[in-house]
Amino acid sequence: MKKISLLLAAISLITACTPIEKEVELMPIDYLTAGQTKTWKLTQFKNAEIDQLVDCLKDDTFTFRKKESKYEWSKGESKCYTEDTDAVFDFKLTADGSTLVINEYEYKVNRLDINNLEIEIVLNGHKQILGYSTLK
Repeated sequence: MKKISLLLAAISLITACTPIEKEVELMPIDYLTAGQTKTWKLTQFKNAEIDQLVDCLKDDTFTFRKKESKYEWSKGESKCYTEDTDAVFDFKLTADGSTLVINEYEYKVNRLDINNLEIEIVLNGHKQILGYSTLK
């Protein structure tokens, strides 16, 4: 009986000293900005269910800066048009993460997690879906 009590006491002591991992729930803005600044790449661009992700967009990067509430679109080396230049816009994400406003355009957020962002908007009667993933 003493051996069983001693064994149970030892197991209790070991489990009490083992750190318990707790999943941290981030705010939607922190998924988008990694707490400060996060850069994404475009992985999906559909307009009216037609894939529009052309090569000249695949090397672009999109950076969200939390403190300044700025969204920076940096054009890569491959340009769609010769006059393509980098652009900076204001952005705002609702507290619940359901809506992302970039300049005056309001996007519905379909997915936002640590590695993926998918937003959609209806423009000129056509649904556009933009999918982003984090840079690796």
